[in-house]
Amino acid sequence: MIAAMDFPPVAARGLVKGFGALRVLAGLDLDVLPGTCVAIVGPNGAGKTTLLRLLAGIARPTRGSVRLFGEDCGRNGATAPVRARIGMVAHEPMIYRDLTVRENLELFAALYPARDAAAASRVERAIDGFGLGMVAERPARTLSRGYLQRLALGRATLHDPELLLLDEPLTGLDATSRDRAIEQLGQHRTRGTQILVSHDPADLSALATSIFALQRGKLEQIADRRVDETAARQMLRALGAAT
Repeated sequence: MIAAMDFPPVAARGLVKGFGALRVLAGLDLDVLPGTCVAIVGPNGAGKTTLLRLLAGIARPTRGSVRLFGEDCGRNGATAPVRARIGMVAHEPMIYRDLTVRENLELFAALYPARDAAAASRVERAIDGFGLGMVAERPARTLSRGYLQRLALGRATLHDPELLLLDEPLTGLDATSRDRAIEQLGQHRTRGTQILVSHDPADLSALATSIFALQRGKLEQIADRRVDETAARQMLRALGAAT
């Protein structure tokens, strides 16, 4: 495995992604450094989720390169060792609905080795950290939208990934659950790197260390530091991306 300290977690160059005649990404460049949370904002249809899929190594660019931890993942996708260093919260929770919360976490713990803790302790840490104790023995199909999102966050962070990709990660959470998730994600960032897609100015204010706008297939940095919620809302309105 390539040592994380030798290469940036993400280095994308000239990314182009098209779907038939539609070009979603048009020569996009992005570098993401360790210990940061880079937010990607833009209107619906701008290509934010497509970009996350490319950066996860699960989709292929039409042209350009994606290097994850120094490994070229553009042409053939990410190898298993690289995928094991990535966690992702997508629009769909990516869980097994007939398994219980605990069984879902145990399954993912067995699939992905962690950097620090044994599988059993990682499962308990996820249950405690995201407030899943009351539903740990319930099948996932019986959970509310908020609990499903908590489970998705627990699954994505279970193996302490070096790169965490977050697509609207706080959607559906009540205030208490949201605060817990922000705390857990903040703790992760001290050990890893995050890329966040969100339309919520509160999410951007709480999580992002820099913000990029995705427009016309390219990225432009619009904030190089943390911003408050008011400033984040103004940025989103200017882009036509406010909720």
